[in-house]
Amino acid sequence: MRTISRRDFLRGSAAVAASSIAASMFVVPALAEEETEPENTVTGDASADGAFVVWGWNDDIKTILDTVFAAAYPDEYSRIVFVNTGGSDYYQTKLDAVLEDPSNELYPDLMGLEVDYVQKYTNSDWLLNVADIGITDDDMANMYQYNVDLGSDYDGNVKALFWQATPGCYAVRADLAETYLGTTDPDEIAAKFADLDTILATAREVNEASGGTCKLFSGYDEIKRSLMNSREVGFYDENDVITLDENITTYLETAKTLYDEELTYNTSQWSADWYANMDGDGTESNAALAYFGCPWFVYWSLSSTWKGQTILVPAQEQCFWGGTGLAATAGCSDTDLAALIMQYLACNTEGMVAINAQNSDYVNNTEAIAQIIESGASADGNGYMYSADQNFIEFFYDKADAIDASTVTAEDQTILSLLDTECQAYATGEKDLDTALADLKASIHDTYSYLSVE
Repeated sequence: MRTISRRDFLRGSAAVAASSIAASMFVVPALAEEETEPENTVTGDASADGAFVVWGWNDDIKTILDTVFAAAYPDEYSRIVFVNTGGSDYYQTKLDAVLEDPSNELYPDLMGLEVDYVQKYTNSDWLLNVADIGITDDDMANMYQYNVDLGSDYDGNVKALFWQATPGCYAVRADLAETYLGTTDPDEIAAKFADLDTILATAREVNEASGGTCKLFSGYDEIKRSLMNSREVGFYDENDVITLDENITTYLETAKTLYDEELTYNTSQWSADWYANMDGDGTESNAALAYFGCPWFVYWSLSSTWKGQTILVPAQEQCFWGGTGLAATAGCSDTDLAALIMQYLACNTEGMVAINAQNSDYVNNTEAIAQIIESGASADGNGYMYSADQNFIEFFYDKADAIDASTVTAEDQTILSLLDTECQAYATGEKDLDTALADLKASIHDTYSYLSVE
């Protein structure tokens, strides 16, 4: 592999970004041999005059285009062609290849970007600055600052706009809480998640009370996002020297305690066993009492068992999880339409109130949130809330202002995957702590040769 500098990545050509980095550094995990990459699902006629192509990995963006944007701008909506790549595991690989071929009929004019890799794209030549397509600071005035930062390159140029804000929380199942914690009062349960020491004590309490048929968490990785998305130090400093925030060590040590004391079922997030533990009864079948979450997680990821059974409590750290940015490409065929879509879905108060009415998103617009709360809308998070005293939107209201995403970098998605490997090795006793941390630094350097180890 050609060795490049971080400066090459940040300011290099799209060709360098694609061939030297995307192909070797930012690929999603290799697919199992037996898996077949799905065909793109294309809605609309990309060969039609005036076709405007939008890319996403599922139909979330399509849904708000089909409903919210179509209702406001039916003529412009009729031009949209939507490409669904069939899952996030395939998205970047497919997208990067097409971004290198502007002559491709499916070259994106507008594309969605997840938080986990948005910085890869904002710090490339593939995207346009929103200022260059007519979106102003006034348009973005009601956004949460952390989302503005996530969508900006390292020089502060905004390239991606988010329609969601995603403050972190824990979702607690009420029937299990009543059985094993003796309460369904949100304040009393919140006290059980006040800090990591208290969380460990709560995990022991649930495990002992249930005889192991109910655990506080399905896997130790439920604490990962709260710690990784509240770091005060990034994975490297201004001199490109690899740095590890104390939250990294805290995560490894807490994960090992949870593993050693058998306080979780040691599942991996999104696995079949992880999902199964959402639905257990906690007596005859294994169940997890709590999952780390955020607004979208509650209504999109929790199973129907949690309908009317979900109590939200604050995460022990101010943090975030996920979110989708919209970005116009360098070869966008119609920047006026790109700006219109981005402005209406990610800036306009009316548009964002409509998004919330459509899917209960906690939108990235403080004025829209104030209107939603005043109207009493989205009180139950699409039917998931247990307590009438908990308004879904109001719960998150004071949890987004102080979020800090300044430590997020273009390399984070891959580094966090490397961290998973070392965390498992330490938790299971394969490595000691010092070795796991040293190996993490070494693997980061091996992946990104421009980042050094001191």
